[in-house]
Amino acid sequence: MTTIIQALAALRLNLALSLVLGLGFSSASTLLSAEPVDEGTDPPLAELGSLRWQHRIILVDVQIPDAVARLRAEQPEIDERDILWFVRDQGLLRTNYPGAIEARLKQELEQRFFSRSDAVVFLIGKDGGLKASAGELDLPALFERIDAMPMRRREMESRE
Repeated sequence: MTTIIQALAALRLNLALSLVLGLGFSSASTLLSAEPVDEGTDPPLAELGSLRWQHRIILVDVQIPDAVARLRAEQPEIDERDILWFVRDQGLLRTNYPGAIEARLKQELEQRFFSRSDAVVFLIGKDGGLKASAGELDLPALFERIDAMPMRRREMESRE
């Protein structure tokens, strides 16, 4: 979705340049490419496995209406623990991942987690293993669980 929006914005800018500069549209297109410019975002994410050893993951189902707001409110703690979160919300996948999300990842999350459990929150460790599942989003409890993990303890010790 972000890529489409960026492409449309570039297209509008190209058209505006062609009108302002008196150039044909094809000439203006050479000034600004419709391809998104690398703005420091990560590459499109296609599968959870590509996040292994880099991030912990919190998955949340739509049944928790204020999940995105609650996760955003805890962003400093989330960043400190290398957490990426994904919230399934009315067919959309909301996330703090800085790149695009491929349809393959949405299908993987649906098949592996959301459609196979009564739980609505899942915690996946940096090793890719499921560490916890719950019926509610209790961020302090998730942070406590993460902080008790051996890998996280080593991270905290190395930062001191």
